[in-house]
Amino acid sequence: MSRLNLIVESLLKDIIEAQHAANCHAASLARQYGKRGRACGFPLPSAQIGSLEFDLKYAVTGTSGVEEKQVADTEQWSLFRQELEERVPAFAIRSIVMAVVHSSLPDDEARSDFSSLLAREEQWKKNFCSYLGKKISAAVSAHEGALLKAEPGLDRGLLLELLAGVAEREFMDNPELEDLFQGTRGDPLRQECRANLREGLSSFLAALAEKYVLTRQESSVVVDVEVEADKLKKMPEEAVQTLRLNISPASIPSVLAEQNDVSGLSAQ
Repeated sequence: MSRLNLIVESLLKDIIEAQHAANCHAASLARQYGKRGRACGFPLPSAQIGSLEFDLKYAVTGTSGVEEKQVADTEQWSLFRQELEERVPAFAIRSIVMAVVHSSLPDDEARSDFSSLLAREEQWKKNFCSYLGKKISAAVSAHEGALLKAEPGLDRGLLLELLAGVAEREFMDNPELEDLFQGTRGDPLRQECRANLREGLSSFLAALAEKYVLTRQESSVVVDVEVEADKLKKMPEEAVQTLRLNISPASIPSVLAEQNDVSGLSAQ
């Protein structure tokens, strides 16, 4: 037997895959239509799926018990993400700073440059935290499905690595801090910073996760349907239903598309 939602899901996936394949094929022709291509001067051919209509005949044949599944609580998840975006940037930077301050690094020029960088005006710090918050939000959004698959509703280990990864790329790996991690003390200091960052974030996330219930359990009756034409013909006419689908293409903006307020640590 089949389930109606899985049939519709499969149909929509097939349409999306067909459009994706058409887009990839058009992109593969781009070089031939460029300035030096054989088809130079002609418009690049492409095709876009328009409105599609489907009539799906089916008949309900019975039920297969109750299905229970964990689903995301969108309101709680939204509040949780907002708090991550607002609080993690300053917390992550502070964890890295404390590792440098309490390290055995000599008070040389590199450390002096680090101190002067952190002494910049408050508005710059605010702008950078906002920038870092957007990077964090984008990373979390891109892995939302994987983050909420775990029990009891949040893969804290994956989230920790995502947040730490953003902080390292945008703060520790910034060109202005390059000298800080050079020389014989450079790599050990980097490892100290990474360890302190993860230790701090781990405690932070453990406390934060206690505030939110990110998933809830839903129960639903599993309804079995028949869609094979030959079998439907043998059923009473009144038992056969029609589901009319009107499908129009939709453009989904990438969750990674951002408008950054600042350009990393090099912003003045």
